[in-house]
Amino acid sequence: MSKYVEPRLRRDFSGVITAFVDFLKGNHTNLLSIFISYNFVFILIFFLYNYLVSDGIAGLIALSSGDIGGYVDYSQQNNEDYQTLGVIVMMLSYMLMIAFNAGLAGIYMRQYERYQHNNITGGEIFKLAFKKIGGVLLILVLAAIALLPTFIVAVISLIIPLLGIFVFLLIAFSFLTWIGLSIFAYTYHEDLSPVSSLGRGWQLLFSNYWKAVGVASLTAIIIQVLFGLFQLLPGAIIGIISYNSTLDNVELQEDIYIKAISFVFYAINSITTILSFLLIMFMYGYLYLNLHETKYNVYLQTRIRKLGEHL
Repeated sequence: MSKYVEPRLRRDFSGVITAFVDFLKGNHTNLLSIFISYNFVFILIFFLYNYLVSDGIAGLIALSSGDIGGYVDYSQQNNEDYQTLGVIVMMLSYMLMIAFNAGLAGIYMRQYERYQHNNITGGEIFKLAFKKIGGVLLILVLAAIALLPTFIVAVISLIIPLLGIFVFLLIAFSFLTWIGLSIFAYTYHEDLSPVSSLGRGWQLLFSNYWKAVGVASLTAIIIQVLFGLFQLLPGAIIGIISYNSTLDNVELQEDIYIKAISFVFYAINSITTILSFLLIMFMYGYLYLNLHETKYNVYLQTRIRKLGEHL
């Protein structure tokens, strides 16, 4: 069994990332089990959305009516309606997914720190995470309101030649880091309100600004790139088959191998979308606790007090 990786130690830039990676190494089996067990519904919803909106709705109706030839015409006429409905449903599902998985990460880290081992059970985590959904949704609504003026300032910064792009990205990464820290603060602490969490995230962001933004941005980009490359594999296979095939576009759409690979792609996309967010929230956990300890020295004071008791 891998050793416990204390999240509350004061670490430098690379130390936070290393601790996060070590945590994943020691907990990957348990985390994957909890992820699959409690995200099955979201995976199914994301898969159906990817499949039906991209290909399946028109295809299913055409197949049921026996009018394969009318597939393209039907798709063109009804595509906008289905996409609008699909986007609304997907946005609601995505917000619920964010809220629930943020709760999983925060509660898991709380239990992990409390019991200091890698075999955290999922039952209690699920119950506590479920209670956090409403608060996280409120944070997301407040974040959406704050996003408008932030976006306006970021766009204005693009007026500055060359430097404007850097400022735009810095504002964007700073905003995401603030919201990520705030969400984790709310899910991790038992007695912190959503509004207070936004204040706590803001304080910790600027307590060590460059480390906070740097660790959050670099780790999130690496996770997204790795999962993105993994998602490219089915698309690359479809591209190779299409390039070397003598079939036309309509025939390719009905090809059994193309459909099978597309099915795999939608499944991979659904899983990696949720899993990548969950991993990013665990990264925010290690970053948050590191920044909190650097600013307040709570864990260090506790250790000193315990040492004094044994003298």
